[in-house]
This record gives sequence, structure tokens and C-alpha cells, in this order.
Amino acid sequence: MHINTNDPERLTQISLTGITEESLARIHEYANILMPFSRPIVDQLYDEIYKVEHLKKIIDDNSNLERLKIRQVNYLKSIFSPNIDESYIHYRYLIGNVHSKIGLELPWFISTNRRYIQIITDHLTGLIPSDEVLPLIQAIDSLLNFDMQITADAYNQMEINKAAYPLQYEFKQLQRKSGIIDTDFEKLDSFSGLFTFHLDEIIYNYRSALMKRSQNAQLLPFVESYLAYLHNFLKQFFQNKMYRDEASFYRTIRDWTRKLIDQNISEELIISFVDTLNETTRETFFKKKENMDKSITDLLNAFERFTRFTLAILRKLLRPYYSLNVSSFLDIYSYEISMIDFGIITWMDDNTKRALEARGQTDKDMTNKRCYELFYGRVLPCNGCPARDLKREAILTSSDHEEKPTYYKTWRLPQSKLSEFTHRLLVSQNVSKETKVMFDTVESLLHLAEYRDDDTGEHVNRIGLFAGKLAEIAGCDEKFVRDIRIAAKFHDIGKVGIPDSILNKPGKLSSEEWESMKTHVNIGHKILSNLELPVIQMAAQIAKTHHERWNGCGYPNHLKGDEIPLEGRIVSIVDVFDALLSKRSYKEAFPPEKVKAIIMEDNGKHFDPKLTDLLLSVWDEFVSLYKYCIETNNIHYA
Repeated sequence: MHINTNDPERLTQISLTGITEESLARIHEYANILMPFSRPIVDQLYDEIYKVEHLKKIIDDNSNLERLKIRQVNYLKSIFSPNIDESYIHYRYLIGNVHSKIGLELPWFISTNRRYIQIITDHLTGLIPSDEVLPLIQAIDSLLNFDMQITADAYNQMEINKAAYPLQYEFKQLQRKSGIIDTDFEKLDSFSGLFTFHLDEIIYNYRSALMKRSQNAQLLPFVESYLAYLHNFLKQFFQNKMYRDEASFYRTIRDWTRKLIDQNISEELIISFVDTLNETTRETFFKKKENMDKSITDLLNAFERFTRFTLAILRKLLRPYYSLNVSSFLDIYSYEISMIDFGIITWMDDNTKRALEARGQTDKDMTNKRCYELFYGRVLPCNGCPARDLKREAILTSSDHEEKPTYYKTWRLPQSKLSEFTHRLLVSQNVSKETKVMFDTVESLLHLAEYRDDDTGEHVNRIGLFAGKLAEIAGCDEKFVRDIRIAAKFHDIGKVGIPDSILNKPGKLSSEEWESMKTHVNIGHKILSNLELPVIQMAAQIAKTHHERWNGCGYPNHLKGDEIPLEGRIVSIVDVFDALLSKRSYKEAFPPEKVKAIIMEDNGKHFDPKLTDLLLSVWDEFVSLYKYCIETNNIHYA
């Protein structure tokens, strides 16, 4: 018997992958032929893998090529002489566990698995009769597929653990990279009493070493306060065994980061502090001859590995803040917010403090405030907030605290996963001047279009109004409604590229003229799409898609249904609504009843059925709004 497991899940996997006693017996039959090829097969595969730079780095960081090859040879030998029992299954599970931990994802394992089959087939072809090769390869392939199922289970469990215990998972990753092993915690436990007993002496020696090394007199006050804090911290750290409580340890280090940032302590100085602490601790213990034995050396090594681990966390947390110093000339404003109590500001740079003080904000006003309250006077978070959005895209926000609306481009600074569990670091830049230039440029083109087509001016303003109203009725969020009200005005900006003879022709256009007229959508998109402002990007989409039709018979790309962006679908229907109600050079204004009938007729053909139903449900209100705009020449209080 080669199948020796009673686990129902594994037996199901064995059955589904096509493994039988007969297929395993076939592999055993050829074991003597297969075994000698184990090393050549592994050499070929892993020499290929080692040429891939990022895979080479993973191998070098976690093992070495020869050691990995030896393990893989043993793995292949178990494939070539298979007995599926609990130890076989457990070993495969461990493979998935280890690969996932070191960053070799499941697709990597699957691809190497498939490559094994190709190489094995190449070695066996011509060596074994052709009518026997295929059944043997199928048997080996079934076994490798079973291995893949077990390994996938291990990967899935690791992903579950990452999601359920993300802080613990990240800590384990950093501990492994810092060289910490499980027995180190036991050594720290046994070391704790001895360490606290000698703590006063360690701190005294540490202070002397720091004073000798420090050439900056301005640092001395910080060093003195740092030493007092360090004494209390180390005492509680060992007595309360904080190193076994990831959450408490993480919170403490998070608190350190703010102190270090505010004091402008460099990364180099932090590394020096840690190295000096390790040296001083070792020297303090080795002054006493009775301590010069292997157990004390092991304890000190464990302590040093843990300080390196602590340093690794600090550097991960601090690095984004250090990068802000490099870009300070850009006149940016940086602040950190809590993700647990969302929006509460936990840190801000001096630029941000000065900007708030210039508005008349006091320290009291800034305490325990949420970013959207303090900066933008909002009750709710900003729509598209980069702290919440996984896309990491910048958003444009405006503040009405100043005399004129001020625009800020706000984005999320990349941080380590450790940081992002609890906080987000945001950066804002005042782009009011750049924004004004963009709007002035685009609006100049819009005015040019108005000048060339008398009907365009008031029409585009009404389209902005109607599009915003319909988006609001459709339940779109605040940012979308605000943006489409502006963006919709530019829907026909591409008409600046259409000849006057076509644009203002009183009669029906010829087929050639109509083809020329249709190019205005691509012209408009080309004008707008190179401007990065989000509202202008929406305008570019509208310019290109507002003549698409729900049934796919529109232009320029014959999009249909939900392929057409929502903003394009909204402008499509309100554009027709306004155009039919209005007098044009080529037609008289239609009465509202006729316009309604036309729109009902095109429901589900030209227009999005849901948007059509919404417009029809408020038809009288939209007609009244249109009449108000015509009579008063005013859209601002409509």
C-alpha cells in the first residue's frame, strides 16, 4: 500500500488529482531509473531560477543555492519513491509555509512544479519505451498536482493569518530577517532579572560612551532626557516581558517615532545609539569574570538580535518621515492621521502648524481634531480620501478658510505595512496657482467655442447644472456631483476644431460634413486628457463618450451599456434634453411634451434606462429649471 492516510480531505484531493495505488506502483517500478536523475533535474531547474535577479535575492537572503538544491533533491527522491502518509503530507505543507514566509508566492510554486514535469519528460524520452513514458509521466504529474494542492492549502492559511493577525505576521517577518529565533525569547526571559539588576551600571556606562562620541552640544539635552526614559523603559521592558506582547511593543515604538522626528534625530544617530547600547551592555557584563561563559554570551546575542529587530521596526516607521526632509523645498504640508479613530491628527510638521496658525488656529484648536474638520471645515471625510483609497491616487481638495478658494493636491505617502495598520501619512501641496492656470486655459478654449457658436455658451452652463442635478438624483457621491457640474460644461469643447461652415450650417449636414462633425469628441478628449486635474480628466471622458449610445450604435467607439462611463451617460441624456428644448440655427425649439416622448422612445436604445426613468420621474422639475435658466439667464441659484 502506497496511500496511507485516512484524512477525508486528503483522500478527496488524491482522487481528484488522479492518484491511484496503480499509478504510485508504476512510479516505484521505475524508481531505479528515476533516482539518478534527481540531481541533474534539480540543477537544471534551479540554475534557471538563480538567473532571475529577484529570485536569486530571495534564495541568497534565506539560504544558499547549494543547500536549496540538496533539499530539492530529497524532495524529488520522495516523488520518485512515493508513499503518501502523514509525514509526506506534513512535509508538503511545510514547503508551502516556508515559501510563503520568505516571499515566494503560490504562482512561483506552480510554475516550478510545471517546469519539473517538462524537465523530467525530457530526461525520460528515449530512455524508456514510448508506450511506457506517457503513463509514467501522468503518474508523476498527478503526484505533483497533489503536492500543489497541499502547498496551496498552506499558502491559503498563511494569507488567512496575514489578514487575521497582520501585526503579528509583519513582526514575525522582521524577526526572521533580524536573525531572531524562537529560543531567543526564552533566553530573554531568563536574562530579565540579571539585566535589571545591572541596569543602573549599564545606563551609567552607556551615558559615558555617548558623551564621548557626541560632538554636538545641542544634542546633550536630548541625550539626558533619552537616558532617563531608556532606564525606565528597559526596566519595564524586561520586568513586564513586553517583547512577548507585539501590540504593546509596537505602540511604544510608534510613540518613539514622533519624539525622534520632532527632535530631528537622524537615522545614522539612531543606529549609533543602538550599537553603543549593545557594546556597553556586553562590556558591562564581561567586566565580571564569572559572567564570561557561554550562557551569558548566548543571552547577550539574543538581546543584540532583539535590538536589531527593534531598530528594523524603527527604520521602517521613520523612513517616510525622513523622505519629507528631502522634499521640503516643494512647500508641502505633512501630517499623520489615525486609522483606528479615523482622521484624528496624531502628528503634523512645522509647515502645517504655521499654515494653521496663519489662519488663526491655536494649539487648542489643533488638538484632537480630524484632518477634514481642521483643514477643510468638513463634517465628513473627503470623498476619494487617499488615506482610505487603496489606489494611492492624489485628490484635489479645496479650502474655503482663505479669502479665495484654495486648492490642495493631497496624496498618501508610501509607508511600510507596519505603519499602515494604525496610521496614514498624508502630504498636501498648495496648487491653487497651477489649478487656476489649468482652468483659465481650458475655459479660454470654452469661450472660443462659445464665440464661434452662439448656442453653445448658455447651453454648456445648463448642461453642467442638469448633469449635477441628475447625478445627485442618481445617488452619486458629493465629489462626483461637484466634479460633473464643472466637467460637463466642457463636453463639446472639441467643436473648436470644427469648421464654421459645418458648425453653423442652417440645414442638414452632408455625410462628409457629419463625419467631420463627429471628430469633435476625439478633439475634445485630446485637448483635455493631458491635464492631470481629476475634474478635467472627468471632462475628457465626457467629451469622448457623451455621444455613445446604450445599444452600442453611438460614436466614436460604439460602446454599449455600462461600458460607457456614468458621467458620459448622464451628459448624453441631459445634452439631448436641453438641445431639443432649445432653438438652434437648424431647428425650432420643441415643446416639452414632444421632448419627453422622444426621450421615452429612446429609453434603453440611446439612453441608460435607469437614468431615463430618474429623469422622467422629475420631468416637470427639470422643465421648470430649464425655463428658469432661460428667463433669468442665471444658473447659480437654480
